[in-house]
Amino acid sequence: MKPIRKVLKFLFLFVGLTAVTQVGGLVYLVYQPISLQIKTRFIGIRGLLLRVSAFLALYLVATLVLTPYLASKLGRVPLPRLEETRLKPANSFLWIANRNYVKPELKELLMQATGSLPQGVKIVYLDANFPFLDGFPMIGHLSHNDGEKIDLAFIYSNKSGDYLNRGKSFSGYGIVEEPISGEADQSEVCARQGFWQYSLSSDLTFYERHKDYKFDNDANKRLLVALATNAKTGKIFIEPHLESRLNLTAFSKVRFHGCHAARHDDHIHLQL
Repeated sequence: MKPIRKVLKFLFLFVGLTAVTQVGGLVYLVYQPISLQIKTRFIGIRGLLLRVSAFLALYLVATLVLTPYLASKLGRVPLPRLEETRLKPANSFLWIANRNYVKPELKELLMQATGSLPQGVKIVYLDANFPFLDGFPMIGHLSHNDGEKIDLAFIYSNKSGDYLNRGKSFSGYGIVEEPISGEADQSEVCARQGFWQYSLSSDLTFYERHKDYKFDNDANKRLLVALATNAKTGKIFIEPHLESRLNLTAFSKVRFHGCHAARHDDHIHLQL
């Protein structure tokens, strides 16, 4: 039974790391002989700490050095990891898990859009794509598999009018901008049609960073217009009530994504 448990543990970690980070499973394979050498020389907590440190070191080298280089040769580039530009990740997990890769054309599109935003506003990106292999699925975003798609956080300000440049939740998903009086409620329509998954991310999200986050109509409209008028843009998905509120109905690239997907009043979906 012990050999079987070892095999199952290996498969679980290999598949899990691959599914979440794409390259983590391969790093785990490379790590195996190193782990074996450490086990033969060190036991107890010291051995455990050395094995964990060895894996993390290998993973960081792969993520920060090898993966960006190889991905660029195959047509995808990483988005900025830090806040040195007006384009930033919602959280560090995105680049640690290699979920911040796009085709160069999409990165250029995003950088161009930042120039249309009010001073002090940054574009906060959420899940993009993995670095390699068209068709490789990303959990939660099965269409993000070719380097041409990305999710963006909406722009929020506080009561003082300061731009926050953060998602409304840690992940950037789940905290929705509900319809106000007089606006259509697409989530209710989809629920009546039996699409139970439509509001699932919202139903499962209970944590907000700050209660005073305000959906900034002007800044969000400027961002969406900049994206919708760029020749590189193929489609933009947001909820119909936000399309109406921001007066974007004249832009054919701004569309409703359908009840089969998840609701899009917590983020923007952009694709080439």
